[in-house]
Amino acid sequence: MSLFDPMRDFFQRRASNRLTTSLSSLAIHIDHSNDTQRLQFPFPGAGSFIVAERDGVRIGHVDYSLNVLKDRVYINKIEIAPEHHRQGNGLALLWHLWQTHQVPIIPLYEYELSHGFWDKARARFKAAGAEIGPQLGSQTQMDEESERWQHLIPESEVDRSIRKYWEWVASEHAAGQPAGPGIK
Repeated sequence: MSLFDPMRDFFQRRASNRLTTSLSSLAIHIDHSNDTQRLQFPFPGAGSFIVAERDGVRIGHVDYSLNVLKDRVYINKIEIAPEHHRQGNGLALLWHLWQTHQVPIIPLYEYELSHGFWDKARARFKAAGAEIGPQLGSQTQMDEESERWQHLIPESEVDRSIRKYWEWVASEHAAGQPAGPGIK
């Protein structure tokens, strides 16, 4: 055990308590109804929608996905009503996701106006012992990320029939048999 471990633990608990306190004033509703479709990131992961309310008034929401490995949460969009900006509501919603899943949070497409928010969120989460990873800002990065779970994606009927056709063509060619009637 390092000499600094007790001090780090103290400050992580303090940062964590601060984030948890900001979350306590919100009512959170989760909708798990939207599964991702084939060719949509992070297929076959599950998409969800968190809505935050305070005193019965909707103040914002987060659209996010959890990949099929359940090792990353991808933030598609955070929207907080303008009158509720700069009150810690976006951080509170992200903290709820961290407490629920305990996996790194990865934003998709950070926009110019949101860089300050994400920088602040990364610093606060790091202080609390949580992780917000670098953004996935291009389709290439998302494709590279999704390669980690490609082995878990079920083959579609169309892909299966195409694969079987080409396997049949290859076996016919390897056997030296003509490809069809009248073809030499």
